[in-house]
Amino acid sequence: MELQPGQNFSITKHSPAPAAVTIALSWEPANTPLTLDSSAFALNAQSKVRSDDDFIFYNQLTLPGGGIQRAEDGRTFTVTFAKLPAGIERMVIALTIDQGQQRGQSFGQLTQVRAEIRDAGNQATLAAFPLTTRAMPETALIVGEFYLRNGEWKFRAVGQGFVGGLGPLAKQYGVDVADDAEAAPAPPAPPAPAPRPAASSSAPSAAPVKPIRLEKITLEKKGSSISLEKKSHGFDDLVINLNWNQGGGKGFFGRLTGGGKTDLDLGCLFKLRDGRAGAVQALGNSFGSLQNPPYIQLMGDDRSGQSAQGEFLHINGRQWDQLDRVVVFALIYEGAPNWAETDAVVTIQTPNQPTLEIRLDSHRNDQRMCALVMLENERGNIKVTKLVEYFLDHRFLDQAYGFGLRWVAGSKD
Repeated sequence: MELQPGQNFSITKHSPAPAAVTIALSWEPANTPLTLDSSAFALNAQSKVRSDDDFIFYNQLTLPGGGIQRAEDGRTFTVTFAKLPAGIERMVIALTIDQGQQRGQSFGQLTQVRAEIRDAGNQATLAAFPLTTRAMPETALIVGEFYLRNGEWKFRAVGQGFVGGLGPLAKQYGVDVADDAEAAPAPPAPPAPAPRPAASSSAPSAAPVKPIRLEKITLEKKGSSISLEKKSHGFDDLVINLNWNQGGGKGFFGRLTGGGKTDLDLGCLFKLRDGRAGAVQALGNSFGSLQNPPYIQLMGDDRSGQSAQGEFLHINGRQWDQLDRVVVFALIYEGAPNWAETDAVVTIQTPNQPTLEIRLDSHRNDQRMCALVMLENERGNIKVTKLVEYFLDHRFLDQAYGFGLRWVAGSKD
């Protein structure tokens, strides 16, 4: 079933009724220069969030209790109806263009945004919503919404543009936003509630609630650094993603190699606090482990060059005290090196910390490896430094950063 703007369908009455659904987002052209961010708002009967925890986005991937979960790449949300808290009657799914107004960008630079609603159990498509966006001047888009009506969950295709970026959109739904990076003013604030009786002097004062932070921090210059400070409970898992221009679906350098296979790999060199060092990479099938040393794991190896999500390294943040430093790299395993065509970007995400972004904005097309970013343990904090340095192979990269490993020829099974 293909939906038109304003059309809805029943999820509850679908046979069989799914216990959970996913909504998968895509757009054309797939290799757009726009940086698109997805978000979800879990709303009450007044169309407001109960608290900032009901806002799901790149810095907060899960609704407490697990009723809404955002995929790490931001292209999919999973909604499990039985896990939704009482009082949630509506869930809005939105797309925004990061820094869209500052860069003079809009959804009109895309031809289409598409949403597919699927049964999370068997991934059968329940409905699709293809939305033509060529004439849209806005930098935010409300794609659709799940809503509860007379005990029945439905999905409505919306397709409505919104003036302003993620900050103004979040404020509309009652999220307390700090450091809004978008220039557009937020919609007028609702009237202030009537004053409440003063609390008894014997009651403990509640800690002030900090506004939610939307910022992405881009490390612009080679050698620039930022420190992620350790929280009282330590760090959660760090997710490092490498994504790139896929050359129109023919692989990483398809246009340049006539459609031949090119294999780009993400990996890292690591050193533990006890002095042990090694590599996590697809080459040699050294995928690592999250629960055992080195507490780093490569989440699969995309050999087709066609994954829309790129490749991922996970670091077990709860074991960060066991690590000394990590150098993350990209390797062109097969195909002609032409880094300038990749438009590659690295993101580092961990809950309750700003999203970090590193772009490959300098190029050496005579080298097959690029050291992307270094993570160092500084008094328990994580110092992140942009590298973007190019090397012929692992040995030269190792020598530059002093890991002291012995290298032999390797391959992937």
